[in-house]
Amino acid sequence: MRLVKLTLFYLVIIILAMMLSLAGVRLSISLAIFSLIVLAIIYRHIHILFRTNNMQSVDKLVKDRKKEPFFAYLYAVAYETKEDQLQSLDVVIKKYKQPAVKYNYVFIKAIMEENLEEAKDAADKINKEPLASYAKCYIAALEGRTADMRSAKLTQPWMQPAIEAIYAYTIKNEDAFQQYQKESINLARGVQKYALTHSFKAMQKKM
Repeated sequence: MRLVKLTLFYLVIIILAMMLSLAGVRLSISLAIFSLIVLAIIYRHIHILFRTNNMQSVDKLVKDRKKEPFFAYLYAVAYETKEDQLQSLDVVIKKYKQPAVKYNYVFIKAIMEENLEEAKDAADKINKEPLASYAKCYIAALEGRTADMRSAKLTQPWMQPAIEAIYAYTIKNEDAFQQYQKESINLARGVQKYALTHSFKAMQKKM
């Protein structure tokens, strides 16, 4: 499907170039027009990934690109079983070599498998903030260490409410869980909002 879309996109560009050429438009102007089109497409993609509140747009992107490891994991979170999610995480972990990314997903997998020792080991190997602090605060919330589950290093607005939601889930405080998970989702954007929405939805079913 992506190949078909790319083929159609380049075909449209070629046709547009021919039309501009026949109309006597200078090459420099044609290049400027094409550059603006490409920039608009790139901006839209980045906006959906990181800034949008429109979860339908994110869902469409995830479905369109679900054969890619990162999006396959998001698709599994939204639509598939825990076993499918773990399998998709294995693929992501194998795919990405950067320590911060790799061990972040190792951490997520360990949390899903309720293996806190492996989760702690992965958290220690995440060499980038705020991911490292988020992982450590997450573990502290699971263990009920309230003094350690809050950090000024959680610089993404959605992070601290998410940790508070995890703690509320751990102690089975449904009212607090509802409050903090909604706050976290409202503060998140793009694929992060998408992942939180579906993750918290699955947790809600277990309360």
